[in-house]
Amino acid sequence: MSFWDRYKSELFKESPAWSLGFFRFGFGILLFITSARYLNYGWVKKYFIDPSFHFKYFGFSWVETSPAWILYPVFIILCVAGLFISLGILYRTSIFIYCIGFSYFNLIDVTIYLNHYYLVFLLLFLMFWIPADKCFSLEHFLNAYRNGRWTYPKVPKWNLWILRFQIGCVYFFGGLAKLVPDWLFQAQPLRIWLVRSTDFPILGNFFSYPIAGYMFSYAGLFFDLLVPFYLLRKKTRPWAYGSVLIFHLLTWRLFPIGMFPWIMTFSALLFFSQDWPLKVRRFFKIRGLFPYGEFRNLFKTAWNKFPVRFRFLVAKFFVLILLILEKPNLWGKSWEDRISKFISKIPTKLGIWTISSYILIQVFMPIRHFFYPGNHLWTEQGFRFAWHIMLIQKNGIASFRVVNLRTGETQYVLPESYLSEMQKTMMSTQPDLILRFAHFLGEKERKRTGDEIAVYAEVKVSLNGKKSLPFIDPNRDLMKVKDDFSNKDWVLPDHR
Repeated sequence: MSFWDRYKSELFKESPAWSLGFFRFGFGILLFITSARYLNYGWVKKYFIDPSFHFKYFGFSWVETSPAWILYPVFIILCVAGLFISLGILYRTSIFIYCIGFSYFNLIDVTIYLNHYYLVFLLLFLMFWIPADKCFSLEHFLNAYRNGRWTYPKVPKWNLWILRFQIGCVYFFGGLAKLVPDWLFQAQPLRIWLVRSTDFPILGNFFSYPIAGYMFSYAGLFFDLLVPFYLLRKKTRPWAYGSVLIFHLLTWRLFPIGMFPWIMTFSALLFFSQDWPLKVRRFFKIRGLFPYGEFRNLFKTAWNKFPVRFRFLVAKFFVLILLILEKPNLWGKSWEDRISKFISKIPTKLGIWTISSYILIQVFMPIRHFFYPGNHLWTEQGFRFAWHIMLIQKNGIASFRVVNLRTGETQYVLPESYLSEMQKTMMSTQPDLILRFAHFLGEKERKRTGDEIAVYAEVKVSLNGKKSLPFIDPNRDLMKVKDDFSNKDWVLPDHR
């Protein structure tokens, strides 16, 4: 049998769907929390409504910010879609809605970019093609109740392996990106960040010593490079997952990195066997370790404490859900069936080429910075969408000189005149954002006067605790610089 035949056979071999179902259930809850945080912490107003200017991704300048009466309902819809994904209700429709809404608010402003937001988008994209609602979904439980027994659905192996690959990329390329002098020889930026956490229980005093930065730097390096491979091996998997728990709990407690530790900790469960949830359930059931009755009584007591009106609304909601599940043609269920049939009819050869192409893209994106000259930590060329996690501590100060080329009139503009504090902080160290803000200032002045305008940037940046250096060529008219993916020769080199 040729390699191609073995590759095809292994990808499309059937395997239990329990692990995928459990992942979908937990991932949906994490999606709900991610969206609810924007409502709870007032981030919708802070990041999208209050700023008068927004930085756009290349090619997405047409994405406009919506007013509050649209944005708030969008986030409420995302919360509902996250719960629906968790419960497996209108699964692919919910993923599509969440993916569109999630992409929209990320495209409004580059400055809210986080690595795990990019990961969430990729996982949503992959899960749209994967029938992860076959297990641990409301419909699965209802079928078991109707038939009086559990069904044991199966899915092609590639469904699980493509998700494992994606999570493995985050770890492995995150480790590969740490093979830089600042991380290896100066333990930066961890030394800077650890000194800020001397109030940490037990280990706090230790963090003030330089050796702590080196220990954490090399521990993080080897963890990222090795953990996906140890998670794949049955013998080392329990120890590897134990290190995942410790590592992400520490990073969550020490560093403000949002939902990333929880998403990675939960996603690492994909490396366990396809039916591990059944094995865990069987283990607890045989040993009588899972107090089903106590949990049922606890839930009943908590439920009775809610107001009658609230319980009535929740009951009506679940009646509606049952109606959707009982009548396939209602509320788009037939659309769900059409999607599933379409995916199932995709030719095997096309499917393999698509999977292979996706893998190649995910391998290329994290290494594309090698195609640019200079220190990518300084220039940030090829930095986004590359799993360059926790590599830089940058501080910048920027001001802009707007010159009317006809009259010679010069204006000095400070970013805080137009930007929020977070926008100003992010813009002052990222060349593409500096360029876009310069174009914004130039176009604004050109419309006001009708004259040709030149814009110059005075920017000084400190990288990983080193002294500040000039960042942008102060004699370069940024209005004459195109915003594209070519080498940014107007960014001054890092001469340290």
